Amino acid sequence: MPLHVNLYHEVQQQELARRRDPLRLGMLLVLLVAIGFVVNYFIVLERSHAVGIRLAGLQGDWAKIEPKAKEAKALQDKLNADIQASDAMIKNVDSRFYLAPILDDICKTVPRCVQLTHVGADSPADPKVIFSVLSISGISSSAEPRKEAESVRTALNARLTAEYKQVTSVFKTLDDSDQYVMLDGHRMPTALFTMEFQIQTRDPVVVAPPPAHKSKGVATE
Repeated sequence: MPLHVNLYHEVQQQELARRRDPLRLGMLLVLLVAIGFVVNYFIVLERSHAVGIRLAGLQGDWAKIEPKAKEAKALQDKLNADIQASDAMIKNVDSRFYLAPILDDICKTVPRCVQLTHVGADSPADPKVIFSVLSISGISSSAEPRKEAESVRTALNARLTAEYKQVTSVFKTLDDSDQYVMLDGHRMPTALFTMEFQIQTRDPVVVAPPPAHKSKGVATE
């Protein structure tokens, strides 16, 4: 049987020890990590470059669209202003205070023993003011002229209340007069009066409440 003698036994052990040296293995690991970082850096750099190219393209597109967007916004503001002006005009037309129907009510209510000397109406232009003012002045003649004037005010108030949502009336003045008139062959005393009617001719302006802000508190379990 042949005998083999390994004369490089010590050299092989030294080579094996050198390969298993912890410092050498650590250096190889650090080198691999460094190579990984370098590769990752180039990947991120490539992605950043692609994002930069896309951003530049979007900025170029926005530079083309921005003037049109500003024109569209200006046109939108103008149209909104026109719509608001149109709505205000329509509301003013719809809420106009027509005096002719009230004059008809006055003619149907005032008796022959009462003579009117003035009829006036005031309807404010402010849409927030919902009441119009009707002022009537005149002279009543009867055995009790003040009572006759009160009857006219009450009757006209009832007639207007049937046509409008809310009506209130008061005498601004109601005074006996030293003048007498002949009515149906009788000499009657007179009274001078001025009555005022507050008539609701518009609906109240409804103001929308501001949107509620939700709190961002952290819920606790």
